[in-house]
Amino acid sequence: MCDTINTPVPSILFVVPVNAQLPEFQSFQSQFHPVFLRLSSKDELIKKLKQDPQLANICAIYAGFLGFQPIGGLISDGLIDALPSSVKIVTVCSAGFNGYDLTKLRAHGIDFCNTPNFGAPQVAETALYHIINGFRKYHVFEDKLRQTGNTIDARTELQEYYDFDSSDGKFKLIDRNSSASIHPWFAFGEKVSRNLFILSPRGKTITIVGLGNIGRELAYRVHALGMNIRYVNRHRLSDEKNLGFPVRYYQSLLEAAPGTDCVALCLPSTPETAGMFNCKVIERLNDGCCVVNVGRGNLIVDDDLLTGLKSGKIGHAGLDVLEAEPIVNEELVCRDDVTITPHLGSCTKEVYNATEIFCLENITNRLLKGEAKNILN
Repeated sequence: MCDTINTPVPSILFVVPVNAQLPEFQSFQSQFHPVFLRLSSKDELIKKLKQDPQLANICAIYAGFLGFQPIGGLISDGLIDALPSSVKIVTVCSAGFNGYDLTKLRAHGIDFCNTPNFGAPQVAETALYHIINGFRKYHVFEDKLRQTGNTIDARTELQEYYDFDSSDGKFKLIDRNSSASIHPWFAFGEKVSRNLFILSPRGKTITIVGLGNIGRELAYRVHALGMNIRYVNRHRLSDEKNLGFPVRYYQSLLEAAPGTDCVALCLPSTPETAGMFNCKVIERLNDGCCVVNVGRGNLIVDDDLLTGLKSGKIGHAGLDVLEAEPIVNEELVCRDDVTITPHLGSCTKEVYNATEIFCLENITNRLLKGEAKNILN
């Protein structure tokens, strides 16, 4: 437990903002003294830990979602050594824990706790957004509608006067001289350009890689769309029949690739999974396959993805996570056959509040009862 002899009201370091209006936070303040500090550099933090009396006896660190990312993580010996011996627990609001040296923290007697995946349904919603855009191209039609201000003109312009060039991923207006003979009658919207048809996800085959909490939530949603579901997992699900719909198990993405119209990556990055979506997988997929990544950016080899997009082998990429995050690959972001969201898979008010409450309760229980949930080290 935290030593309260010299610190009657234990201090807790918050390196991120919180929802201070939550009743749970107001209750937390009645037991602990929150100290908020915006991180600027590793050296500056080490200096403050040594000199700032407010930080001398902190008992816990609330790292939220952002955590120590602005200063390169909580991984260096110098920074971890500078933490007061009174620190008993570091909590993060995310399920992921990149940027933390769990072994070094344990050597200092510090519990590191992540947060259960409260956001699985929300991440699945984000994946579904990208999947639907991959097949229906709503983002392209919406952009054109905003330009024309006319629903008929938006469909007509794209269908009759634009070609899609996979080499740079752009919809290009054709030479008006060569289009003089075109006399549009009615554009239904079954094409998004003269050379690219719109397809429905219904009846198509999706391979979900990682059928954990997020993968299962996505499976329920794409089943509702009428998609055929394959899944890749470390082990076959023992309760596969309880899903309520048929699925087919594969041991590897390479094995599942032939016959796949859409790949959804819903798993964390490990030495085994990093770079798993690569040229060897791409060449075995159905032509025009859609790939969606809501796992970690380095699951995909960007250069191989770009090669697949340029050749047309990959018809669409929907990315909520990126290989060099937070930096966006300029080639990817400039393409019309790529939809990108800024890593907001679980970003809702409900998830933000739920994870905050979990971390506050975890700190409270660790310091007052010597108990904590989700200790990873």
